[in-house]
Amino acid sequence: MIVPASVELRGNMFTKDFYLKDAVVGSGPAILAGPIKNHYDAAWVRARLPNVFGFTPEKAEAEKALLDVGFVAVASGATVGIPFVCTDYYGKTGLMFSPEGPNKDTQAKIARAFWSLLLESPEEVSDFREKVFHPGACVWMHFSCVDGEPGLEESD
Repeated sequence: MIVPASVELRGNMFTKDFYLKDAVVGSGPAILAGPIKNHYDAAWVRARLPNVFGFTPEKAEAEKALLDVGFVAVASGATVGIPFVCTDYYGKTGLMFSPEGPNKDTQAKIARAFWSLLLESPEEVSDFREKVFHPGACVWMHFSCVDGEPGLEESD
């Protein structure tokens, strides 16, 4: 079971792994072709979260990121959950776990389960518009999903 949660990962030296693009088999759903190829799959993930988990995520407070959403995975029969974060950098979405654990095999199982949930009905998306500032390039990144189409545009 995977549920949204307010989480704070322990440790330092966090790395993002388990990218959406790596979870998509073959050519994948048509709705993801452009977002994955052009590195704005965070727009699709943001548009799927309300449909899969029943909530609208807040915009990330980190620069160059649309998503910073916490979740907890709980294995069947387990009494302890494993926290992780779904986040992006420049629109490429991955998952982040604490460097203190769990092990990579467990992380991979959680990642497969998470991406499988999102990929079950890939066309069922919620429209949104959100902008993120990119200080290095001095541009605004405008992520959106309009009429069921994820998108990204930039402006000064």
